[in-house]
This record gives sequence, structure tokens and C-alpha cells, in this order.
Amino acid sequence: MRLLYIGAESGTSLQRAAAFRRIGLDVLHLSPYAHLPPHWAPWLNRAGGPGIDRLVANGLGRRIGGQRFDFALVDCGDVVGPAALNLVRKAAPVIVNYNADNPFLDPSPERRRWNIFRRALPHYDLVVTVRRHGIESMMISRGARRIDTIWQCADEVMHRPLSLTQGERTRWSSDVVFVGTWMSGRGEFMARLIDRGVPLTMHGARWKRAPEYKLLSPFIRSDHLEGANYTRAIAGAKIALVLLNGANADLHTTRSAEIPAIGTAMCAPRTAHHHQLYRQDEEAVFFDGPDDCAEICKRLLADDDRRRRIADAGHRRTFVNGTYNQVLARRILEQVADLGRAGGEAR
Repeated sequence: MRLLYIGAESGTSLQRAAAFRRIGLDVLHLSPYAHLPPHWAPWLNRAGGPGIDRLVANGLGRRIGGQRFDFALVDCGDVVGPAALNLVRKAAPVIVNYNADNPFLDPSPERRRWNIFRRALPHYDLVVTVRRHGIESMMISRGARRIDTIWQCADEVMHRPLSLTQGERTRWSSDVVFVGTWMSGRGEFMARLIDRGVPLTMHGARWKRAPEYKLLSPFIRSDHLEGANYTRAIAGAKIALVLLNGANADLHTTRSAEIPAIGTAMCAPRTAHHHQLYRQDEEAVFFDGPDDCAEICKRLLADDDRRRRIADAGHRRTFVNGTYNQVLARRILEQVADLGRAGGEAR
């Protein structure tokens, strides 16, 4: 079975493309960003990216040529508009979108980044996105036809328990780690943990923008991490934190799947989704605000046996939950087959 996979050739997009290969598909992976000019991202975010759709369509057309595929999957889709999808339709009878973000909010917290995506939404036969409160009605109002909502996923190969070498332990070991980008409110949260005596280590981008940066800087060990180093940073920690992006209406995030998959004890906000995914105090620990988080972390650090039991149980639960890329890939394949039986396009 041939898949045309259109998405970034890095990060979780690359991991999902690899998952389709691991379950036996012949995948042609094309980046829609490959032939965009420099500074396309501000152009998209500030002005909505006029002309980007046509540039992407032209670039994809040259690389696809006359090839044919059983279906196409567009990962994210922020620069893939109607012109590009009309071209893809000639190569693949079914087109799927996977978007782990939340481009359906109105107004969008990301200014005009999703303008192109929103115009393209009715052109997809299936749209797969992450579970959020009211997400289906948001999607329908934007023109989505067939919808599937899923849990965020870890990757079977990238996110797994590791035995770190001595050198890796020296570099990556920590008591409590947060791996993630600065967003409004996160600096204040981290500063409160530090004030409460939590032995914190941080990795991630944009932290210099935090008003609390002067206080936080001694605890920031590196900039953005992905791939093997992301896994090592979590594997080397006794406890790993989850923080949510409230602007996206998140009730869980990729780390909600990745941290337990890697085998580290997870400390996450108390939400309905986290309670659905893990048993409190048995498979993960949940907090209400930074003071509660600080107390929970200090108690877990003082009890090695309990912390390890929670980490091990959380890891086992990930397989029950099925929060992995290959599980997601098979789920998408089943729906593509259903669309084929129904006569192709669901429009």
C-alpha cells in the first residue's frame, strides 16, 4: 500500500511517517516547507500567508509527478491549502489530515497561522485531531466532514525506557525535569517551584522571554530538545512534569503519553483526560497549581520505591491505552479502508 505523507521531516511528524513504514506501507514523505522562501513563518502568522498555498502546490507537483498512491496524509497542514490538495487529489483518491494542534478555535490564539488550513478543511475526507472539550462542534463549524478524535501518542521506537551510559547520566540526570517551550504563565509556575525548594531542571526554547528569566536561568540546562536527546532528558529524570497550553484548550498533551512511555514518573495537571488515562497515585500523580505540584514532587523524591512503582505502572498503562504511533497508524488505515468501501471521497 502506497502512502503520500506530506509533513515536516522532523519532530513528531517524522516519527509518525516512520510508524506507517513500520506497519508495512510504502511511504513517500514530502515536506511542504521545502521550497518556501526564508521567513515564511512570520508571513503566515502575521498576514495569513497569501501565495503560500500556490508555492506549496507547485513544489509538491514537481516532486509527485505522475505517481499514484492509495491515500495521502497531511500532517499539520498549516501551509497546505485548496490548490495543493486539488493537486494531491489527482495522485491519491483519499486525503487525510492529522493535526495535533487546535486550529479550530475562534478566534485562534495563533493569529492568522491557520488561515490556509481553514480554507482547506472541507477538502479532506477524514480529519484526525486530539480530544478536547467541544472539539467536534468546532471542527464541523469549520467544514470538517468525517472526524476522528484521538489521544496524543508516543512513539514505539523513540519513546521507550533507556539504560543511560555513565556519560549520558552525567549530562542528563535530574530530580525533576520540565522539557518544553516557554509560554505565558509557565515562568511564574517554575519560579514558584524553585521558591518552594523543588530541585528543578529545565530544557526548552524561548525561556529568555520569561519575565522570571533571571531567576530561572541557573536551572535551564539546554534549548529545544527533540529526538534521542528529548528521550534522554526524560529518562534521566526521577520525575517529569507536564504543563498544558490553556490557549489551545488542552486537557492532555504529547508528554502525557511520552513520559510514561519512556518509563519516568509523571506529574501532571489534574484534568478529566489525565484521570481517564491514568490512575491517580498509582500510574501518575496529579497536581492543582504550583504549590501542590511542589509538595507532590518533594514527597515522591523522598520515596524511591513508591516513585518507581508509579513509573512502572504508568509505563504498563500506556500499552492498555494504546497511545502509540503505530496504533494510530492502523486506526487511520482502517478508516481509509472504510472510505474506500463507501466509494472514496466522503464529500
